[in-house]
Amino acid sequence: MTQRTALWSALVALALVSAQFGAIRFAPSALAVRIALPATVAAVPLALWPLRRRPGTWMMFVGLAANLAVILANGGLMPIERRAIAAAAGEQRAARYRPGEWISGSKDVLVGHDSGHAVALGDSIVVHVGDGGFVASPGDIIVWAGLVVLAGEASLAWQRRASRGHRAASESAEQAVRERAEGGATTSS
Repeated sequence: MTQRTALWSALVALALVSAQFGAIRFAPSALAVRIALPATVAAVPLALWPLRRRPGTWMMFVGLAANLAVILANGGLMPIERRAIAAAAGEQRAARYRPGEWISGSKDVLVGHDSGHAVALGDSIVVHVGDGGFVASPGDIIVWAGLVVLAGEASLAWQRRASRGHRAASESAEQAVRERAEGGATTSS
C-alpha cells in the first residue's frame, strides 16, 4: 500500500464522519439521522479497508461494529439513558426528553428502563469536560483507542523511514570517504 492510498483512505473516512456530524447536527427530523448514522458507520470500514494490515485499524473496526450493532438494534439511533444525559448536560436538559424520543442535534434516542436494545453498548460513558461533558459508547472508546494505536503505528513507520534514510546517507558518505582515501593512496605510473 502506498502512502497516497493510505492518505486517500483516511480522507474518505474523515469525509464520511464529517458528513455524519453534519447530518446529525442539521437534520430536520429523526428519519434523516436514522438513515445517515448507520450508513456512515457502515461505510467507514470500507473506506479504511486499505489500512487493514494495521492493528489500530482492526481496533477501529471492532468499535465501529459494536456501534453499528447497537444503532441497528435501536432503529438507526444510539440509545442513551436519562441518567447519562443528566450527568453530562444536567437534570434540566435531561427532563426535556421523553423515552423513545430522538434527542434533536444528536445521534441518540432516549430509552426507558424497559425499552431499548443492547443499551450497555449505547452512549453510557460520561466524559466530563469543564462544567459539562459528553457521552460516549464503549464502541467509541475502542475506536478512539484504535486511532491512538494507528497514530502510534504511523509515527513509528515515519521514524523507521527517516532512520533508514539517515543510515543510507551516512553509509553513502562513508563509502565516498573510503573511495577518496583509497584513490588518494594510489599513484599513477
